[in-house]
Amino acid sequence: MPEPDRQDGSPSTRRRGVLAQIRFPVLGVLAVAMLALVIFWSWDWFIPLVERRAEAALGRRVTIAHLHVHLGRVIRVTADDVHIDEPDGFAALPPFATADHLMVGINLWHLLGGGIDLPVIALDRPVVELDEKRDGSANYHFPGGSDGGSTAMPQIGELNIADGQLHFVHAGLRSDMRAQVHTTPAKGDTQPRIVAEVRGTYTGQAITGHFSGGALVSLADRTKPYPIDVDVHHGPTRLTLAGSVDDPLSFRGARLKLTLAGPDMSLLYPLTGVVIPQTPTYHVAGSLDYHDQRVRFHDFEGVVGSSDLGGTLSVDPHQVVTFVDAELHSRHVDLADLGGFFGATPGDHPSTTQQAAEQKAHEASGAVLPTTPINLPRLKATNVHLAYHGDHIENRHVPLDNIDALVDIRDGTIDVHHLSFGVGKGTLASSGTFVPQGNGVDARIRVDMEQIDLSRLMQALGNYQGQGTIGGHIMVHGHGQSLAQIVGDGNGGVTMALDEGGDISAILPDLLGLELGKALLSALGLPAKTDLKCLIADMPLRDGVFHTKTMLLETGDTSTVGKGDINFSDNTIKYALLTRSRHFAIASFPGPLHITGPLKHPSIMPGAEVIGRAVASVLTGFVFSPVGLLPTIEAGVGKQSSCAEAIREVNENPAAGIAPHASRPVRHAARARKAAAAQQATGTVSGNLSREEREHIRAVWARRMAAH
Repeated sequence: MPEPDRQDGSPSTRRRGVLAQIRFPVLGVLAVAMLALVIFWSWDWFIPLVERRAEAALGRRVTIAHLHVHLGRVIRVTADDVHIDEPDGFAALPPFATADHLMVGINLWHLLGGGIDLPVIALDRPVVELDEKRDGSANYHFPGGSDGGSTAMPQIGELNIADGQLHFVHAGLRSDMRAQVHTTPAKGDTQPRIVAEVRGTYTGQAITGHFSGGALVSLADRTKPYPIDVDVHHGPTRLTLAGSVDDPLSFRGARLKLTLAGPDMSLLYPLTGVVIPQTPTYHVAGSLDYHDQRVRFHDFEGVVGSSDLGGTLSVDPHQVVTFVDAELHSRHVDLADLGGFFGATPGDHPSTTQQAAEQKAHEASGAVLPTTPINLPRLKATNVHLAYHGDHIENRHVPLDNIDALVDIRDGTIDVHHLSFGVGKGTLASSGTFVPQGNGVDARIRVDMEQIDLSRLMQALGNYQGQGTIGGHIMVHGHGQSLAQIVGDGNGGVTMALDEGGDISAILPDLLGLELGKALLSALGLPAKTDLKCLIADMPLRDGVFHTKTMLLETGDTSTVGKGDINFSDNTIKYALLTRSRHFAIASFPGPLHITGPLKHPSIMPGAEVIGRAVASVLTGFVFSPVGLLPTIEAGVGKQSSCAEAIREVNENPAAGIAPHASRPVRHAARARKAAAAQQATGTVSGNLSREEREHIRAVWARRMAAH
């Protein structure tokens, strides 16, 4: 049987009609609501969420005026009037950072895949304030992750900066610098770059600089070298760098050309962190690279003052104290340019207020040795191994031919393994150790004169004609802040011998100074052009005072012996010289000549014996002229030299611990005395003196010393 017709009056038909009548108004309302949402939507609603996230990450208040989002495959989010406040303790400063606009592009597909890809970041008029106080607290220290884990860095494709400003203040470095920063877009083969112009002060000195580098985003690309071009003027110093750096964030390598120029290399310390003594004006250029965690400035060449300089500097900045390994050489060197390495003021170094004060203090001290303090804090800032060789010394006023040095500095301790100069066929060598102790240094110093040709030594002084050989040693162990204090506190001795010295009338004025030398010649009554046969000095040093064991000056006609003290603790001298004719002499006034007073300006006075004989000669001359000659007649000691005997004595027991022409300390004095006794038994001794001559000389010497 057919079903009844349910089209118009059935309940189901009526229900469908009711649902249709309800659905259409709801959809209309939803459509209107969506349209209203689109029309009235504001991304500013998300500002509180963004600010809270930023504040949690940066540890300081962050505010944003407006937020804009442009949807697409790359979502562009722009924040207007961004302000990042200072952390606690820096509230008095301007905001840490501001920007008129900060735009970040986000790759939507990478974001959906769990990665963060930022194709572009753009900053419009960013201003950043960086400040570090003297106590080390800084406003650019941000809180780290509490779990100690690491967060993956996002991929950044492009960073654009328009009209940026950076202000950096560091109280500890006495620095206040401002930089104008912007980026340049890529053009053809030219890659995008970041450019900064810097002005202000760094370590109290004015600084200006230009920096140009690759795009900031390329810093994170470890596969491509990062190009840089730097030109800095720091006070009077100029530094330029050009080349590329491998993986600059971890500094895996570098290939750069470095140029340094200025009036004084010691001014490089704030820029390099490497301690260098004062130098005259310099200009050097070479290659700078990084290998095995060391920075190397190699194959550099240049000039320092009037000297050329080249070599390699290797710096290890990863040690607790920066370590510098230097191998340097000069083809032609003026020693005046190296004065700063020996505690003196180098050649053309400009005078400063400090140097003027030091010079004034030195003059007031009356010291003849340098009084400039050794700068221990700076020495402790760098450990150094230095090897230096100068092929030829150019200065005609310096009688030295070449220089060779090997020095180590470790934690302030200076070990001078050798500092040697060629002098003709001989060598003037020194070595020493300087250990920081209290407010000064404990110093052990040794100076060796080995077969030095006197004619070469005197050549620079101009008036000397003759020959002779010098051998000797100086030993000093003392404590102080300067060389003057070290010797003034020191113990040790000096032992020196000069054979066949040539014209004494040229030697003494040149060695002792024109005024003092001529005064001595006149007071001693030595004739002009008298040949010096030998000069022997053997003087122990005790508590800063050189005492006399042996002092003998023998010429062709006279022998002069000395006795007394030279005091470097108070820079005074109390000395007596007695000159006797070596043969029968008329018009000789034997007697001591006294040299006393400050070392810089001593007075020279004849002793009472000399004055008495001179007065007696004058008075008796009025009565009977031949009788006036009697007090001046002296029997000489003979024509045989006293030098050989004196040399034997200082060889056996030298005050310096080393015989004049030896290279090692005397250790077998008893054996030497035994050998001398054997020579006496055979009737022969060195110097071609017979036993009788030797005994006669000894007896005469004993009488002379007793006369003092």
